[in-house]
Amino acid sequence: MPRPTKSTRGAKMKSSMGFGAQSPVQAPLFEVLASMPANGARLSHRLRALDADALVTHAARHGVSAMVADFLAASNLSLPVAAHRRLQSDARALIARGLRMRRLTLKVLDALAARGIAPVLLKGSGLAERLYPEQPLARPATDVDVWVKPEELDEAGRALAALQFVEQHDAGLADVAHEHHHVSWAGHDGLVELHFRLFSGFGGRVFDDASLRARLVKGTFHGRHVQWLHHEDEFVYLATHAANHAFLRASWLVDLQRALALRSDFDWAGMATMCRAAGFHAAVSAALWVLREPLQAAVPPEASHHFGAGFARRLANARVFSARQLEAATLAEGRWSGFAMRLWLVDSPRDGLRHAVDGGRRWFRRFRSTP
Repeated sequence: MPRPTKSTRGAKMKSSMGFGAQSPVQAPLFEVLASMPANGARLSHRLRALDADALVTHAARHGVSAMVADFLAASNLSLPVAAHRRLQSDARALIARGLRMRRLTLKVLDALAARGIAPVLLKGSGLAERLYPEQPLARPATDVDVWVKPEELDEAGRALAALQFVEQHDAGLADVAHEHHHVSWAGHDGLVELHFRLFSGFGGRVFDDASLRARLVKGTFHGRHVQWLHHEDEFVYLATHAANHAFLRASWLVDLQRALALRSDFDWAGMATMCRAAGFHAAVSAALWVLREPLQAAVPPEASHHFGAGFARRLANARVFSARQLEAATLAEGRWSGFAMRLWLVDSPRDGLRHAVDGGRRWFRRFRSTP
C-alpha cells in the first residue's frame, strides 16, 4: 500500500467535504465512515491511498471494527492481508463482547422486573437492536445503562447488590444526587449504571425529566418489558452524551447517523426549544456539525437551521472537531483538553463558569482523597 508523501500528508481533499474535511491519508477511518452505509463506489477510488494499519487501529479504538468489516465485505473492497486479518479478529472480539453485554442486560432486567421495576433502557444492547436490527452485536457496548425513577433507585440498587454488584463511589462528588445523574455498580459481568435522572452536565444543566417520561414508549427486549425514550428525545440524549465526552468514540456518531437515516419525522424546532430550555443547544449543534462535516452525513436542512452555529463556533469546530482530531482522539482523551472541549460546548458564560467551578471542586476532592 502506498505511503503518504509530504505533498499529500497535509493536503485537503478536493471535494465538497467542507469545514471539517481531512484528506484520506490524515483520517482513514472517517474516510470509510463517510462512505457508509452504501457508498462503496466512492471509497473504491480512494481505498489504496488509505493507511490500512491506521484504519484498522482506529476502527478498533472507536468500536466500529465489525461495522467497517461488514461494509468493506458488502462493497467487495479488500485491505492488505495482514490488515484484513486484524480487522476480522477485532470484529469477532467486538461481537463476542456484544453478546456478553446482551446477557448482562437481560440479567439486570430480570433482577429489576422481580422487584416490579420496568426501566428505561438507554444506549447499549437495546439501542443496537433498534438501530442495527441486521447485526446488533456489531455495535459496541461496554456497560448497561438503565433509567429508573428516583423513588425506585434504592430498590434497584438492592437488586444489583443481590447479583453481587458493588456500588462505586466517586471521590470527586460530594453529593451524587445533586451533582450527577447515575450511580455505577461493578460486578464480575461488567458495569451497570443506574440513572436516577437522564443526564446532567455542561454547567449542571439537566433535562425536564417529567416531560421526557410523559413521552416514553413501552416496548420489549427479548421478552422483557422495558421503556424507550421517544425517538426525538433519544436523538437529543445521544447527541448530548456524545458531546459531553467530546465525541470520544466514532461509534456514537454512527448511531446518530443511523438514527437520521431510519426516521424523517423529527420536529427539529421543538427539539431546539427543548435543548435551549435544558441548556444543551450548543452540544447538540456541535454533534450535528460533526455529522454534517467530518462524517458527511445527510443532516436535514431543518436541523441545520434550528441548530445552526455562528461563524466563530464553526471556525473553532473545524479545528477542534476535525476528522483528524476526532479520529486521533488525543484532545478528547486528555484530562484538561477534554475539560476545555466540554467548556466550549456550554450554552452560556454562566454555564461555563459553573462548569469550571464544578470541575475544579471535583478535581480538588479527588486530589485530597488520594493517599
